[in-house]
Amino acid sequence: MVRVGFTDLHCHLLPGVDDGPRTMAESLEYAAGAVAAGTTTIVATPHVELVDVRELPDRVRAVRAALDAEGIALDVRCGGEIKPFSLGDLDQRDLELLAHGPRDARWVLYEVPFGGPGDEFEAGARELRARGFGVLLAHPERSRGMLERGLPVIERLVGDGALVAANVGPLVGREGERRRRTAEHLLRRGLPAVVATDAHAPERPYTLAVGAEAVERVTGRADVARRLTADAPARLLEEGLAAVARCAA
Repeated sequence: MVRVGFTDLHCHLLPGVDDGPRTMAESLEYAAGAVAAGTTTIVATPHVELVDVRELPDRVRAVRAALDAEGIALDVRCGGEIKPFSLGDLDQRDLELLAHGPRDARWVLYEVPFGGPGDEFEAGARELRARGFGVLLAHPERSRGMLERGLPVIERLVGDGALVAANVGPLVGREGERRRRTAEHLLRRGLPAVVATDAHAPERPYTLAVGAEAVERVTGRADVARRLTADAPARLLEEGLAAVARCAA
C-alpha cells in the first residue's frame, strides 16, 4: 500500500507577507528541507491581518512556479491564519479563499489567542460556524492559562465540531517548559486531531518529521504519530472536519 507523506496544515511559507520567510530564496530553502524530511503538502497560512487576502492565490501560484523551477516536489495550497479580531475584515469570498474541504464541509484555521480563549474568541468561532465554516483551532498549548482555565472553552468548541491542531515547537520543548508540559498534557488527553509545524523559516524551521518523532516519544505509539502528521491532515484537506473526527473516535 502506498503511504502518503506528511501534510502540514499550518505553515508560514509565503515570502514577504508576515513574520515568515522574507524572500523567495528563504521560502524555497525551507520547502526543500521539508520535502527532504518527508513533507508532500503544505498549506500556506499567513496571518491574514497582514496581507490582502485577495492576493493570496497569486502569491501561492508564484511559490508553486518557483518550486517547479527548482525541481522541488511540493504541493502548496492557499490558506490563512485567522485571529478573532480579523473576522470583521473578511467577507464570504475572503473566507472561501482561506477555506479547505468539500463544498458541504468547509473549514478554516482559527488561532487560539496567546492571552487565553475568551469571549471574543468563542464569539468568533460561533460566527464562523454561522457563516458555514468549521474551525481548526491553532495551537491552544501556546495559550496562557490553558490547563488552568482555557481547556473547558476548547473542549466546548470541540464538542460543537471543532478540531485542534497542535504545534511542533512546544512538543519539542523549543518554547519553554510551561508550553511543553501543556502540549504533552493535551496530547496524552487525545485532544489534538492533527499536528502542524507553524513554521516561520528561517527562525522556526520545524518540519513534521520532527513533530512525528515528538508525538511518538510522548505517546509511545508510532501509529498515533503517523495519524496526526500524515493521515488525518490529508483527510482534513479532502474530506473535512467530520471525517477526521469520526476517524479519531
